[in-house]
Amino acid sequence: MGLSSVLVLALGAGSCAAEAEDPPLDRLELPTGLALSPAGRWLLVTNGNWDRSRLGSSLVTLDLDALEQSMASAPSSSCRSARADGASLLRCEAADFIDAGRGLRLPSGAGNIAVDEDGAPGGNARLLIPTRIFPSVGWIDVLGEGDTLSLRCGQDPRAYCDLDHLVPDLPEDPGRLSLDEQGFAFAYLPHLVDRRLSLLSLDAERGPVVVDVEQQFFRSEEESGNLLGGGLAVAQRACDLESGNAPADSQDCARPYLVASQRFWPGLRPFRVATGLDAILPGVEVRIDSPAASLAVDEPVLGDLGFEDPDQGERLLVVSTTPPMLLRFDTSLDEGGDPRFDLVDSVGLCRNPNVLSVHRPAPGEPGAALALVSCYADDQIAAVDLLTFTVVASVPVGDGPNELLIDEQRRWLYVANTAGSSISIVELDASSTDYLRVLAELG
Repeated sequence: MGLSSVLVLALGAGSCAAEAEDPPLDRLELPTGLALSPAGRWLLVTNGNWDRSRLGSSLVTLDLDALEQSMASAPSSSCRSARADGASLLRCEAADFIDAGRGLRLPSGAGNIAVDEDGAPGGNARLLIPTRIFPSVGWIDVLGEGDTLSLRCGQDPRAYCDLDHLVPDLPEDPGRLSLDEQGFAFAYLPHLVDRRLSLLSLDAERGPVVVDVEQQFFRSEEESGNLLGGGLAVAQRACDLESGNAPADSQDCARPYLVASQRFWPGLRPFRVATGLDAILPGVEVRIDSPAASLAVDEPVLGDLGFEDPDQGERLLVVSTTPPMLLRFDTSLDEGGDPRFDLVDSVGLCRNPNVLSVHRPAPGEPGAALALVSCYADDQIAAVDLLTFTVVASVPVGDGPNELLIDEQRRWLYVANTAGSSISIVELDASSTDYLRVLAELG
């Protein structure tokens, strides 16, 4: 059975499968994931189909060089001037910069895009994309760059990736997929419900495969009426023997040490991976002593997480979705060699924050290190100065901001506005008069 037929069946009996159309390859439609091509020429965007109106999701490719040129020469037919909150703003037609011939189609519910720079034999990179409604992880090889860029997933004439490029046997409702950052060939995938965490091996001969699923990894508290249990994201703690920054449980850095955020319980779940066995080794849960501990049941509690400095790996940032806060933990090692997980700072955020990205200016560049958090309900990006741990800007963007991506080359922040089917571009150059303002909105 071809994937096109599988996707139609996945819409379910009694649905509008007969009337549904293929997901578009030439425009933005409920964008959910963002990534840059290896040399930074192309912005790769997943159209998630979270409203299930199409036969699947799609991956579209947007030419950033052409967009940058058009923005510099605006107003033009593609980018026209507008005004927003007293600042200059361009509204650009995303379709004018999307190359439909380079697009692909995937199962429904596409989420974030993880880029494995060493994953494609003979290619530049491999993309891994979890899909939530039709549970899978699609993998796509990136070949060439610039004008020769091509994406390969065994696609058929309608640009649907074949079944050989979908990871089989994946549990339901995958969250945000992340890749190992310490040289191990693993990917980590929490699931939003049913308490599970999946471990994927990236070096199997025929592509990524699921090698372990921890069935009761995340907590649910049925005694309090909360039947939900799941996770959203995973962050990896740095491990360095020379600096004495190796957790005792890492076995001298032979085992990756990671932390997962619990979506419906106020706490974190550290874990390790036994590399020789391809097995998840759960650690002791860390309950967060904050207002998040006294929530109503069935509310999303925690969102994304990440370390302020991935190379040092001691200060951990965690997004609290309910109540809306950014939390900072000290994970330096205690006397026994275990990370402390001491809550040392917190700051209030706009409503329904979920996704986090950290911007650190290069040495010699102006500006502070920032934690950038998307707030879905308030259509804003909160910018938190990591020196003072205060909100220094609330940037209005499009409807339903979710995924964030920093373009270090252009010093731009891309924001996928899922509900608004648009992408906002925020200036990150502190020397610009438009610093932390929206330069353009594509859509």
